[in-house]
Amino acid sequence: MKDFLPPTESLTVEFKSDRNGYPDRELIEALTCLANTAGGELWLGVEDNGTPSGLHRKHQNIEHLTKLIAKLTRPALTVDIKQHKINGVLIAQIIVPHQSRMVATFEGHYLFRRLKHDGTPECIHIEPDESGIAGI
Repeated sequence: MKDFLPPTESLTVEFKSDRNGYPDRELIEALTCLANTAGGELWLGVEDNGTPSGLHRKHQNIEHLTKLIAKLTRPALTVDIKQHKINGVLIAQIIVPHQSRMVATFEGHYLFRRLKHDGTPECIHIEPDESGIAGI
């Protein structure tokens, strides 16, 4: 079976370079952003242009990465992580399910993903209202 890497970022696809060890805080923000919108996939070790560049050694242990994500999100976010080797480069596909309840970072930040006028995605900070639905 051939590995599938989406050609571009979208509302449900995010690429993050991990050459220098993508910061855990920013990784958690990107994952909660996906979870609070429609779910999706974060491809760690992939440049913004879709080129696989590889996982930093601190993110190569899937079990540790899964626990880190759960520990730094409220409520704990459960993700599925698959490693792929594309063109000899190891990358991680972090599959994020859409959440029925808003997920925050450990610091209490809520994020939501949307498409800008040019069609590229961005994450924005939001405040949830009392009903649990994001007020943007």
